[in-house]
Amino acid sequence: MKKNKFTYWFDNQMSKGTAALIKLLTIASFGAVIIMGIIIAVSGGSNGPGFGQGLWLSLIHVLDPGTVCGDELTNIPFVFGMLLVTFLGIFIFSTLTGIICNAIDEKIQDLRKGKSVVVEEGHVIILGTAGGLFTMISELIECNSNHRREALVIMDDKEDKDVMDDMINDRFPDTKTTRIICRCGNISDVNDLKVCSFDTCKSVIINADNDAGTLKSILAVTKLLKEYHNDKAYITAVIRDEENREAAEVAGEGYAEILSFNDVMSRIIAHTGRNSGLSRVYTEIFDADGSEFYIEDHPDAEGRTVSELNRLFPVSTVLGFVKADGEILLNPEPDLKAGKGDRLILFAEDDGASHMDAAPHAVNEDHILKEYRKDPAEKKDMLILGYSSKIKYILEEEDNYAAPGSVITVALPEAQAIFREEIEDIKLNAISVEVVECDIYSRSGLESLLKEDNTILVLADNEERTDDETAEQKDAKILLVLLQLKYLSETKGYKMTVTSEMLKTENQELAEIAEVNDFVISSNITSLIVTQICQERNLKAIFEELLREEGSEIYVRPAGCYIKTGEKTDIYTACEAAARQREILIGYRKADKNTGNFEIVTNPPKSSEVLFEAEDAFVVIALD
Repeated sequence: MKKNKFTYWFDNQMSKGTAALIKLLTIASFGAVIIMGIIIAVSGGSNGPGFGQGLWLSLIHVLDPGTVCGDELTNIPFVFGMLLVTFLGIFIFSTLTGIICNAIDEKIQDLRKGKSVVVEEGHVIILGTAGGLFTMISELIECNSNHRREALVIMDDKEDKDVMDDMINDRFPDTKTTRIICRCGNISDVNDLKVCSFDTCKSVIINADNDAGTLKSILAVTKLLKEYHNDKAYITAVIRDEENREAAEVAGEGYAEILSFNDVMSRIIAHTGRNSGLSRVYTEIFDADGSEFYIEDHPDAEGRTVSELNRLFPVSTVLGFVKADGEILLNPEPDLKAGKGDRLILFAEDDGASHMDAAPHAVNEDHILKEYRKDPAEKKDMLILGYSSKIKYILEEEDNYAAPGSVITVALPEAQAIFREEIEDIKLNAISVEVVECDIYSRSGLESLLKEDNTILVLADNEERTDDETAEQKDAKILLVLLQLKYLSETKGYKMTVTSEMLKTENQELAEIAEVNDFVISSNITSLIVTQICQERNLKAIFEELLREEGSEIYVRPAGCYIKTGEKTDIYTACEAAARQREILIGYRKADKNTGNFEIVTNPPKSSEVLFEAEDAFVVIALD
């Protein structure tokens, strides 16, 4: 029984780890030294070494095995005792060396696995490495480029931190002023998450593979932010299924800004289908490389309207106000003036780059049309190729803008025919929907769907989880459709405006040969939006207004609706022409008469002069 108890006690001590092992060896060493010191003192008699000297002799034999070679052989019992102590020392210190080496190796393995605590302040945390990670990293690097020292912490459940480091270093050899720190762990486990230092972080992006993982991470992060009383930090996350949005907001307890992927992307795709080039505008707006949205204090703006301010800011565009009470007013009433404590919503090249001139710039009244010529909504048919989980939202968004009598034809390949009933059950007012089954990947099948003049939207089949290999396969099918459409356009003379959705940004370059009018890269745009919101929380409300029917939205409208074409006009005058219609000019689309290609320019310097032709257009923020 005593043996079993000792064995049980010993096993428990061993299970306590390296510190317990060192403790036991230390106790055993000193115990042996003391016992041998007593034996030496007692056996030596009155003329022998005392207890103190015996302890010293015992200790140096334990520490240095070579000491035994200097012992005199006249006292055989003493020599055997010292030899025993020496063997004990060899055993203890060899064991101790092994334990220390193992401890160091374990620490190195922990470092490789990314288990050490991050010591940073004001950093952004990305949880998960799902689609769009590289876009987020790229945007954050660019956002931080005018700041001296910034940090980005990325956590995922990879087994080896080196894998994450290599993946990021290969893609971003130069991270400018941003340090990227990788950690490994379960992104919904509170204990694993603690190493990311949520007590000092600025914001958190949840980039999980699916809605279930996103919800769990929101719960875990919210718990930590509350525990650390970090009320300045907040969460930005994307939910794919609209039905999960409310659950995510409840889980976030006010700490989370939730975006609905299907809602956002369906609106962008629908808007882009109506306004060629609009996806490039969205990318410019949401992209950190170029002009983007900022909210800044400019006390000198007090008492001035948006129209007046846009004649005072030479390199930035004023879009509205954030009132002192937090209310956000985008494209406000023309006579509304900035009040005391109000901040400006600016579209600018960088934060801090905006400045006001001493006096408003003059405009050329002769170039501004006296009457605003806005084309009424017209009946516009559309052909949609393929099924997407966003199709319900796209059709409903189109229905908000289309003239009564418009027809949308949805062509489904055989594998997607099961969605026919779902599409036909969608309730619309202005649009009638016709669903046909057709091999959209064959030239003959596509040609049977075409009319003389066509507006075509090509959709990518997006499931909740789409890995890289699957995304490549789906994009390959999209490329096949686009090339077939190009062939039919060139050889059969069909006129067509094509907007294509794709899953991977890299494949857009391959698709440029198909001369598609516009692309929508779903994961890319949502990643851009998420990154912007993680830098400034108020941007979510602004972006949502830009993408919903009720508020101000982005439109591409003929320049001839505002000014006299065929004459050079400075941007101050163009801004004023738009302002008189309660619209805000944020850029323009310049067409090439010979090739039909166009260039999108956002936030141009207002002193620059542009020769606008009938084919050119203004990019404006307007109510309708």
